[in-house]
This record gives sequence, C-alpha cells and structure tokens, in this order.
Amino acid sequence: MRDFTEEEQAELVATAKRQVDFDDQQREAAGVDVGRYARFYPVGDSRHPDAKRKKDREEQLRRTLEELMRDPEYARLYTELGDRLRDAETEADATIVLIEARLAEAARHIEDIEDSAARGPDGRLVFRYADGRVVYADGSEVEDEIAEGIIWPDNAPSAEAYFAARDRQRGLEALRNDWHTYRYDVIGDIRNRYETDDPPMSKGDLEDALDDIERLVPDASALEIARNPNAIPTPQVISLHSIPTGLST
Repeated sequence: MRDFTEEEQAELVATAKRQVDFDDQQREAAGVDVGRYARFYPVGDSRHPDAKRKKDREEQLRRTLEELMRDPEYARLYTELGDRLRDAETEADATIVLIEARLAEAARHIEDIEDSAARGPDGRLVFRYADGRVVYADGSEVEDEIAEGIIWPDNAPSAEAYFAARDRQRGLEALRNDWHTYRYDVIGDIRNRYETDDPPMSKGDLEDALDDIERLVPDASALEIARNPNAIPTPQVISLHSIPTGLST
C-alpha cells in the first residue's frame, strides 16, 4: 500500500470531516441527538433538537390541560385565575407608575427645600424646629455657638417641613419596593406557573394562587396617595418568608 502525500492526507481528512458534518446536519434536522452541541441550526430554528423537544413538551402540556379543562370546576378556577392575574398585573403596574411619579415629586420638593435652606459656616444645610432647636440635614444638632451665628433667610424652611418631606420620600421608596415584590415575586411567579408549569397547576394550586393574589397585596392604597400627595404612606413590607412555597424569592 502506497504512502499518501501530505496534500492527499489533508484532502482525506477534509472529506471525512465533510461527511461527519453532513451526517450531523441530517440527524439534527431529524431531531436526533448526535451527542454533541447543535451546530447547524439555531435554537429558534424549528429543526434544532431543542426546538423539537420544546414543541413536543408544549403539545403534551396542551393535551393535558385540555383534559383537565373538561372538569367544569377546574375550568372555572383556571379561567378565574387568568382573569384575576390580568387585573392584578394592571393594578400593580398602574400603582408602581403612580408611586414613581410621587417619588419624582418628592425629590423635587426636597430639592426646593434644600435650595431655600440656611447654611452653617461650613456650608452644611441647617434647619430650625419650632422650639428653637437647630439641626443639620442628617438630624444631628448644631452647637449653640454655631447656631447663634446663622443668618436665616425669610423663607427658610422649617426642620419639621424638611424631615416630613424626607419621611415621605422614604415611605414612598419602601412602598415602591413592596409593590415591586408583589408584582414580580408574587404575581410574576404565579403567571409563570400558570402558563408554563408541567404538569399544569392542580385545583389546589389554582385556589392557593387566587388566595395569594389577594392576601399578599400591599395594604397601602394608591388612590389615597393620589388624593393626598402630601401624605406619608405607611408601607406594609412583604416579607419573603410570607411568600408561599413555590413562589420565587
């Protein structure tokens, strides 16, 4: 048997590689796992093995759900949860938008107060309470000898006004966090389970989810905040421990 030249060896290797590639491509197109990563079709391509398996799972899930929906009670709960999820998502999104708007107002209000505030010799903001106490913006008291030399503008905001504005801002931030937790960790997880769980949610799961949507909604009323933009909201922090097992934390 004669020896192959380097050029002939290279051509034989290239030919073999082309054959392997062709075989792999045909197997991938047929949905056969070739034991290597898919190289010829992107994940979104219908010929990609993962896409085929995903389609098969979705079809099985659809058939299972259709079977469950033949039970009138299951169908009622399933439909009710879908409707309640949609309403809760709309309500939560609108509430978050409103809180964000109130936060922007609160930030502007604090900025206006600080622009009008008096300053100590070192340039730090200072505020005076009705009882005469003088404090810095961080709440620490100003020494008497420094306070006596402060020149107070006629429109200098009071300490009560400043710290009330800061309290409102903090309350709104905490309230926003509550609603974000509710929207994404509670409702978002229920939505994900509702649409993608395999197997589908049971009757008990549906009932629990409906209860969670009502039970875990923050107490603070967005309507009350809208009516009284100066109100300081009292948020109800949704503890992650209160989120039932099965919901993302």
